[in-house]
Amino acid sequence: MPVTEIERRELVNRLVATIGEESTETLMQCLLTDGRDQLATKDDLKSLATKDDLKALENTLRAEMATKDDLNNLRLENKAEFASLRSYIDSTMNKQMRIYVAMLVGVMLTIWGSMVVYAVA
Repeated sequence: MPVTEIERRELVNRLVATIGEESTETLMQCLLTDGRDQLATKDDLKSLATKDDLKALENTLRAEMATKDDLNNLRLENKAEFASLRSYIDSTMNKQMRIYVAMLVGVMLTIWGSMVVYAVA
C-alpha cells in the first residue's frame, strides 16, 4: 500500500520533533523518496531471462571456449611441427656444408698438388 504525501509529511513532522530538523533531513534523503515508480514489478521480473535462456547462453559460451581450446591445441601442434621442420633443415644444411667443405678441400689439394708438380718439373 503506497504512502500518501500527507502521511509522509506527518512522519517528517514527528521526526523533526523527536530527532531535530537536520537529522530528519539526512534520514529522509537516505530513504526512498524519488523513483518509487521505478521499482521492479512481477511483469518486469517475468520479462527477464528464463533458465532456458541462461542455459542456452552457457552452452554458447562453453562452445566458444572449446573452440579457443582447439585453436590453442592447434597452435601448440604447429609449434612442435615447425620446431621439427627447423631441426630437419638445420641438419640438412649442416650435411650439405660438410659436403661442400670436403669438395673444396679436394679441389684445393688438387690445385696445390698440380702447382707442386709444375714447380718441381
